[in-house]
Amino acid sequence: MANADFSRNRQTSPQGFGPESYRAPKADSAAPALTPLQQKLAGLEKALPAPLRRRAAAVLLCAVILAGSAVGVGAAKLRAKYNEAAGWYSVGVEADNGYTLSDTLSERAYTAANVITSALHTLGEDAAEVKAAQQALEAFESCQARAAEDPSVMGEMYSADAALDSAIDQLYGTLQERSDTPLEMGAVQTQYGRFNSAGTILGSLQYNQAVLEYQKQTGGPWATLLKGLTGIREVDLFA
Repeated sequence: MANADFSRNRQTSPQGFGPESYRAPKADSAAPALTPLQQKLAGLEKALPAPLRRRAAAVLLCAVILAGSAVGVGAAKLRAKYNEAAGWYSVGVEADNGYTLSDTLSERAYTAANVITSALHTLGEDAAEVKAAQQALEAFESCQARAAEDPSVMGEMYSADAALDSAIDQLYGTLQERSDTPLEMGAVQTQYGRFNSAGTILGSLQYNQAVLEYQKQTGGPWATLLKGLTGIREVDLFA
């Protein structure tokens, strides 16, 4: 029997593809070029015996794990210190015997509002001193709301308190000028006295001393780095 010639019977697949239609897959795009330093390191690694290459990789992995652990532990300690310092605004420091910056500032705002209310009845809402005191109180209360959440604005809080102090002093002085008995002004005198007493307490609080110690403990390069990595804000002086 003659040998069959199968060369004529070659057919393409139903989809129209035959062996000759095969195309090799495109080569992947070229890898990004290494920097000179990366090339040098790669060359050094290739020059190492295989056991040493494995050991170098293990050492590098351990170093990464240890570094991550150090950052985690350090950040946790720093966060704990920050939480304590941030709480001094509302909780107070031990040396202040129960007095807090938050409560004392609230007393200032409350008594200032009472003095302004009395002045409205006496001087009228259009009086320059009344308007100035109202604006100062609004700025004070706005800053006070932020201070409750962000201990880094205590410097702004101090400035707002100083501005309110000046405005209330001027307002009360004008009320005295209009009064027939400037030394006996009843309720407004009582509120003004409480306002000033709260100011005296502010000046005697140990809050700033505690914050200075906290800043000293957390002001080193490592702590500063951790603050940047973890987003921990600063705790500001009330000054």
